[in-house]
Amino acid sequence: MVKTGESAKLIGEYTGKVVAGHRIALPSYLRKKLGDKFVVTKGYEGCLLIVPEQSWEKLIEPMENRSFLDRNARESLRFLVGSAFEMSSDSQGRIVVPETLRKYADTVYSDRKEKEVVFVGLVNWVEVWEKNRWDERAAYLEENADGIAQELISVKESS
Repeated sequence: MVKTGESAKLIGEYTGKVVAGHRIALPSYLRKKLGDKFVVTKGYEGCLLIVPEQSWEKLIEPMENRSFLDRNARESLRFLVGSAFEMSSDSQGRIVVPETLRKYADTVYSDRKEKEVVFVGLVNWVEVWEKNRWDERAAYLEENADGIAQELISVKESS
């Protein structure tokens, strides 16, 4: 649990494993920052998102405030909210990933082959990636980080 005056920012990269029962142990640092309750949902690019309970409303607010007639807002709500589960970890810091989410993110437990995951703290949420997918994404980011940053600057300057 985040203490008064302590930063609640979720940062860093951590590895873990999917174990029997489709359980994933949250790294202790992230567990402390996430708090007792959080939301787990589909993320973009094939990962999962873990969002602290107090940050969930802020994340979906832009979509909620759009007109029901706005197709993109409806689709985004379907994707994020329609696949969301309110959760908390057990006494050992583990969560059981619901079937629809583990299939989406390719984190299905198999007793024949160990499944590794990578947790990536992104300030207000944590992404959970199947390790091979993360390795591909990380390679892409390392190769394109400068260009992506330049695009962000260009968009900001033109608005």
